[in-house]
Amino acid sequence: MAFDPSGTWTIGGDDLLRINRWVLVSSAVRGTVHTVNNILQTIGGQAELLGQRPSLDDDVRRRMERIAVQTSRAAALMRDLSALGKESQDVQKKTDLRQGAARALAIRQYDFSRAQISGEVIGDEPGALVGAIDSQDLTLVLLNLLLNAEQALAGQPGAKVVIDVARRANQAVLSVIDNGPGVPAADRERIFEPLFTTGRKGATLGVGLAVARSIAEASGGRLVLSDSVEGARFELSLPAA
Repeated sequence: MAFDPSGTWTIGGDDLLRINRWVLVSSAVRGTVHTVNNILQTIGGQAELLGQRPSLDDDVRRRMERIAVQTSRAAALMRDLSALGKESQDVQKKTDLRQGAARALAIRQYDFSRAQISGEVIGDEPGALVGAIDSQDLTLVLLNLLLNAEQALAGQPGAKVVIDVARRANQAVLSVIDNGPGVPAADRERIFEPLFTTGRKGATLGVGLAVARSIAEASGGRLVLSDSVEGARFELSLPAA
């Protein structure tokens, strides 16, 4: 796929195949999420009922409670994934930023674990900072930033990503920080351009950061690549609601 100064996008055969594959996968995921969520609800419900039997010893009861808790967590994750594909109904556009950061990190947790990347959310506690952005939009922005960090950290020992939630005057700021190689000086001016990517060929279309910045600006905020002593630091600034 190419983009020229006249504003024309040229899509090649390989690009069409990749786009088609993603569309098909997205469609399949929606149905799978619904099915898996029903299975999890059944497992969790049965575990909860069994755990209430008076004849169970304490060890079995604790294990049943653990099954119920973990299936509830998995079902919540399935609901978050399903929500990403739906049109937002949030007219107030207010989101608890700490919870939003934790939700996005949870969605990427499996891939982070496979890539041996640790992730954590720091800063203001849940409920302390609310940003003027739709919850689904915030999740999409953060998922794109987390994916970008994951690609930059590929194969690096001690890889780590931190989401810092903080208030600056009347602004709510979410910083996604990694300890990777950082963004080369020659690429910093182009990092948010559509279709520009420094990642492995075929791994991405290079639209994630452009989409993330577009969502931030549509929400009255901004997304920038800040200076960092180590790695890369992307800062999402939003009006504090």
